[in-house]
Amino acid sequence: MIPDDKNNQYANVSIEQALLKCVQTLNSSENIEAAIQELLIVIAKFHDADRAYIFEFDSDGIMMHNTYEWCREGIASQMKLLSNVQISVISRWVDYFKNQGEFYINSLDEIISKDSEEYRLLTIQNIDSLMAAPLISNNHLVGFLGVDNPRQCTNSLLLLQSVAAFIVNDIQKLETMEHKIISALGGIYISMHVITLSEDSCREITSNSLINSFLDRGQCASAQIQAAMRGMTAPSFRETMLEFTNLATLPSRMADTNTISQEFLSHDSVWCRANFILVSRDENGSAKAVIYAVQRIDEVKRRELEYQAALRAALENQNEIYTEILQLQDNGTMAIRIDDYQLMAINPAALKLFGFRDTKDFGGDIRRLIAKTVSSHKEEILNTIQNLQIGEAPYVHEWAIQQPDGSLRHVLSHVKIAMLSNGCRIWLNSLTDITDKKKLENKLLRLSEMDALTGLYNRGSGERKIEKLLAARTKGMFCLFDVNKFKSVNDTFGHAVGDKVLVALADCLKQTFGENDIVMRLGGDEYAVYASGINDEASGEECILRFLKQVECIKIREMGDRKVSVSLGAVLCTGDTGTVFDEIYQKADSAMYLCKNGKDKHFHFYRPQE
Repeated sequence: MIPDDKNNQYANVSIEQALLKCVQTLNSSENIEAAIQELLIVIAKFHDADRAYIFEFDSDGIMMHNTYEWCREGIASQMKLLSNVQISVISRWVDYFKNQGEFYINSLDEIISKDSEEYRLLTIQNIDSLMAAPLISNNHLVGFLGVDNPRQCTNSLLLLQSVAAFIVNDIQKLETMEHKIISALGGIYISMHVITLSEDSCREITSNSLINSFLDRGQCASAQIQAAMRGMTAPSFRETMLEFTNLATLPSRMADTNTISQEFLSHDSVWCRANFILVSRDENGSAKAVIYAVQRIDEVKRRELEYQAALRAALENQNEIYTEILQLQDNGTMAIRIDDYQLMAINPAALKLFGFRDTKDFGGDIRRLIAKTVSSHKEEILNTIQNLQIGEAPYVHEWAIQQPDGSLRHVLSHVKIAMLSNGCRIWLNSLTDITDKKKLENKLLRLSEMDALTGLYNRGSGERKIEKLLAARTKGMFCLFDVNKFKSVNDTFGHAVGDKVLVALADCLKQTFGENDIVMRLGGDEYAVYASGINDEASGEECILRFLKQVECIKIREMGDRKVSVSLGAVLCTGDTGTVFDEIYQKADSAMYLCKNGKDKHFHFYRPQE
């Protein structure tokens, strides 16, 4: 599910900004409970969740209680329901908390047993997915912080993890601001200082040995920060970082924002990001205190640079790419470098088909796109694409794409090979959404196979399906039956009542036979069934008697006390080679007429000697 971010003020808020707001929230009021309530609002809106909450465990480790809660408009409060719950109900969660910390369940049905108390407790709250992080105090699990049905930022548990790290002691009214910041952000930043701009002073929260080696503790904040940046930045970034860390211009640069950032390469070739994060403003609205923090982003930055390099390579050959793309307009389009599966270009229509809004959502990794495709011939399709040659006609195939909400979008794909002037071979892929067409085709196929009155397979489709089972030598029992004195029913009560009898018999068949059995109406009052897996008369007789018992229960108001009865012939199919539908039909038909000639015998098995 992709949320509509237009009306969500937190949709584009970074984790750093959300964490800062959490810190400010907890320190803006002497009323801890009010501050925690505001904190839940920040977390819930950041994840666009239905509900944010805190559970606290009793010291005896037996019961837990929902002690804090925020719900979006229209979502019912669960605090009363969850005021006294046994911790054993979430024993799996406790294991998660102890072994891996925070976790995200994106689908209850896929992960949690439907027979469990855990599943029952979650579903009655209308929870489809959730995120949770443990509250740890003195190395003991004392509760957890969570959100229900998050719709955004579900690819990162960092906010919950960080907030949970400092909120537990706020509940216990023990921690200082510095401790909270360290707990919340220490895992993100290698260096953090609180700077008071009016005094040009700074206090170290955390720092590493590299940055410490460039600091002179006797200097003012502006001199210290400039010295650190001068020492640790690569020469090509030095001037930029000295401008960025100029505290004299900082208030004007942060007049309308709470966070500013600048990326740079360190002198030892590690990518970093420097951040100024607002802590407070003076009475005039000017920045008064800020946090200056430096974080390593080397791995992420290098992936980004590789992706940008691939895009530049595409742009250098844009005329050739655009010539091909013009032939594929109005569709989703992608250009993929064959040698290393690197995505070189993708348009918004293709992103939408794969359920993404931006290439950052999947890091430009084509393998993550392929992983979302669904087809019973997936390996065959990929092998064909890999063996395509330049100049060959486009390879056309169909497959489905898994959407974030679990649904499938059906796509018609055209793949063609092109060679760029720099010698790079690429796949050009055109994607057309055929979901509605596929739904219509499936609906028409079902209608063409079904008998309009009863909803069973019609003669043509039923016979074809049974022929396939016989060709595969599938053992089973074939039954043929019709309604005794059905003409009399039509003559006496009318064809509308006759139709009711036919529909009632179809319902009896549906209740008796399973989804793997072929149940069809041959025409008029004649029906047939192929029950797979029945290998002997005893099993077959038991199944037929269940059906006849259903028939005995048929009551048609217009017919009064008159009962509906049938005559049924059955033949066991032993999986012999060469068996065809007409053969078993004739055998069942002869058995059915032996049944009609007998007294009080509603069914008969075919035997060659009879």
